[in-house]
Amino acid sequence: MATRNLLTALALCASLGGVATSVHAYFEHPLSGTVIGSMNKTEKDEFLRAVNQVLDDGADRTAVPWNYPATGSRKEIKGTLTPLKSTTDQGQSCRRLNIKLQRDQKSGNWTGWFCKQSDGRWLSRKVPAK
Repeated sequence: MATRNLLTALALCASLGGVATSVHAYFEHPLSGTVIGSMNKTEKDEFLRAVNQVLDDGADRTAVPWNYPATGSRKEIKGTLTPLKSTTDQGQSCRRLNIKLQRDQKSGNWTGWFCKQSDGRWLSRKVPAK
């Protein structure tokens, strides 16, 4: 469970009838034992802002550093957000995103597709290979 990754969770979402999940809702899913699962609300909110910013504005294949400072007894989180590829699917702008995070001894490396909805939200979903 500790090494569960975003790709596995996204595949699970896709297998559940292809239901799309918002970036925020996806990361609200309990990922116990992972860096994301260890985040408190404030850390998660900052992380989600960064993910949305990178999905909106990041250049493909350009890693964007993301860090959250240590506070009190909570260890620093270091990572990178890298849009890998952009495409259009079903009339939506879609981005394949890689996320690497490290907190103390925990690390994670997740990759998945997110597609922008007409209301501006990014939803995770399966995008067919082209």
